[in-house]
Amino acid sequence: MSRPAIDHFPKGKSSFAWMTSPDAERLAAGGSHRPVALLPTGAVEQHGPHLPMGLDIWLASAVANGVAEGQEGMRVCEPFAYGSSQHHRAFAGTMSLSPQTFIAVLVDLCACLWEDGFLPVIINGHGGNRAAIQVAITTLGRQRVVSAGFSYFDLIADVAAEVLPDHAGGTGHACALETSLMMHVIPQSVREDMIPEGTTPKSWPDPHLYAGPAVTVWRPFEQIRDNGVIGTPSEASPAAGQRLFEAAVERSRQTILKIQSEYGQRSIP
Repeated sequence: MSRPAIDHFPKGKSSFAWMTSPDAERLAAGGSHRPVALLPTGAVEQHGPHLPMGLDIWLASAVANGVAEGQEGMRVCEPFAYGSSQHHRAFAGTMSLSPQTFIAVLVDLCACLWEDGFLPVIINGHGGNRAAIQVAITTLGRQRVVSAGFSYFDLIADVAAEVLPDHAGGTGHACALETSLMMHVIPQSVREDMIPEGTTPKSWPDPHLYAGPAVTVWRPFEQIRDNGVIGTPSEASPAAGQRLFEAAVERSRQTILKIQSEYGQRSIP
């Protein structure tokens, strides 16, 4: 068996796993605040006929790496690729964990980071993980472990409103927002000739990304639209993707620095 090229592996000052164990011990021991360990979460699931199934975890990882660049007190952990995606299982290739399994793994990983002197912060790229991440953070709190988490796309709703023709009805899943981001971050992954026309059929509760419905109903995505797309991906553009990605990185960094400042003390606040 030939040896894989080292360039295929993450490396550099911002990579958590690139450190040796003594490196991690030294980093965790210095300063008045804990260093932040960023844990990207996402999913491997269908994203319509035009986007790859790895989109959610790849974008969350790209945002996390952008956030940590040049930040001495931050490291990016190896991504937790699989999420709670049962609502996409009608589409081939979707790999889903039960919410209970997803929560249990997050709790174990974040507890290890906290015990070793780091402040775990989850950067999420999959809407279906939101509720489970909140439960994991609450569970960790009961164990006296301080952690935090957010979905990067929740921080850029106003930018989406500026750069997308219809941020309210055009965003959701494999939508104008995600397609634009992939056009910027991994342009070769977008099957532009397969981008579907049209938008989401009328559905209640509103399934779009920034709708924020008061009512929660579990629905398989094929019941909403037969191609699994929510929103209007034909409105995507590389220029919009650049604006959205840069905003996601900058606002995520600001948010994480605030989390570290407020909750990263060596003793529990």
